[in-house]
Amino acid sequence: MKKPFLIGLTVVLLLSAACTKKEGPAAGAGTTPSSPFDSSLAQLKEAMGKNDDTGAFAVLRSMFEAFWEKSPLLLNNVKFVMSESASYGIYTPKATEEFAPGEVIYLYLEPVGQTLKKNERGQYDFGFTADFTLEDETGKVLGGQKDFVNPSFTSWNFNTEIALTFNFTFSGLQAGKYKIVLSVKDVNSAKSAAVNKVFAIV
Repeated sequence: MKKPFLIGLTVVLLLSAACTKKEGPAAGAGTTPSSPFDSSLAQLKEAMGKNDDTGAFAVLRSMFEAFWEKSPLLLNNVKFVMSESASYGIYTPKATEEFAPGEVIYLYLEPVGQTLKKNERGQYDFGFTADFTLEDETGKVLGGQKDFVNPSFTSWNFNTEIALTFNFTFSGLQAGKYKIVLSVKDVNSAKSAAVNKVFAIV
C-alpha cells in the first residue's frame, strides 16, 4: 500500500466575535468569593440593573476571555465538509463519511482555548501546529506526518471564532474503513488536543 499523501491546510480566521460564557456562583460562606467570576457577576448585575448594555457586554467579554485563558485546548464541531470553509461556521457538511478513491477529504474544526499573547505593538499573536496519522480499521498506522502545518495569526482583537480546515488526499487506499488521528498544538503554550475521525473508501 502506498504511503498517504497530504495535500494541504486551509485556515480561516473571523476577525470579530461576541461570545459569552455563563458561570454560576458556587455556594460559599460569608463574604469570601466562591469563584473567580463572583466579582464579574456582581458587575454584570449592576450594569444590567442600570440598563448599561455596553458595560454589561464588556463584563461578559472580560469573563469569556478569562475562561478562554484557563481552558484547555478543545477541538469542537469536528466534521467532514464539502469544500474549504469560507469563514467560521460557514460550510456545507458532507452527507456521509464515504469517499471515492483519491477524493479530497476536507476536515473542519473549531479550536477553543488557544493562548493569545500581546506583542510589542499591542496586537495578539496566536497559532497552531498539527500532526496526523492514518490508521486502518485494525489500528495499523499507514502513514502520517509531524508538524505538517504551522498557521500563525496576528490580530488587534482577542479572536475566539477560529476555524481550521485540513485538506487530505490519500492515494493507494483500498475500499474499507480508515481513521485520521489529528493532534493540534497551541504554539504559545503546552496546550494540545487530539481527535479521531473515521471515514470509508468506497
